[in-house]
Amino acid sequence: MTAPPVPADLTHLVSGNWVLDGDVVPRGLPQPSVDLLVMPDGACWLAGPETRARQGALPEGGSLVGVRLRPGTVTGLFGVAADEVPLAGAPIEVGRLDGPVIERLAGALALVRARAGQCRVDERVRIVLAAMHAAPGAPVDRHAAQAGLSERQLRRRFMVAVGLRPKSYARVVRLHHALAAAHAAVAKGERPNWAAIAVRSGCYDQSHLLTEFRHAVGAPPTTLLPDVRFLQASTGRG
Repeated sequence: MTAPPVPADLTHLVSGNWVLDGDVVPRGLPQPSVDLLVMPDGACWLAGPETRARQGALPEGGSLVGVRLRPGTVTGLFGVAADEVPLAGAPIEVGRLDGPVIERLAGALALVRARAGQCRVDERVRIVLAAMHAAPGAPVDRHAAQAGLSERQLRRRFMVAVGLRPKSYARVVRLHHALAAAHAAVAKGERPNWAAIAVRSGCYDQSHLLTEFRHAVGAPPTTLLPDVRFLQASTGRG
């Protein structure tokens, strides 16, 4: 998998680009965002946000190109509510983007760029999204109150804008926080302190974090962090 950089003028709408080669989807964290996909035959699809890591065979015929849309932007960009985008993906009528990988990716980004001026994001949902990333362990009702909404109002608006329930989105955010913290420790030559990482990421303890990873990924976080054991005991268990 490769991850080309996002053009500077699209960073407010696109959180990442990716290209998948091979036969199967590599193991990774679930992504709670809608993806704009360009299939090997040039057809464009939208695929819904994940709460569990997606596995399975890739389309035949070449590389799969993806543009990861920031949560809350798909409605403004493509006129469809996020909760109507199927997880397995569905084609959209925007024309075909044939050609090699670099041309298909450029074409997908051009589609987003052409619609950028008309994209409006639910401001209260945007406030909650920012709060969830800043404090992933905070209760949803606190985020709702800070945005001037009841929890029920937030749930309804969040589903339309993001495609997930607020609590489901926050669970995935906690996993990303935890893995990022572990990568940062490894980059400094340190062993990740999983107990501390769990608490900082909004989990009750290390066991809770492990359970969340197994639920979402099917394996402990060490499968995404090579050569680092999950349990910090001296035994070989992990």
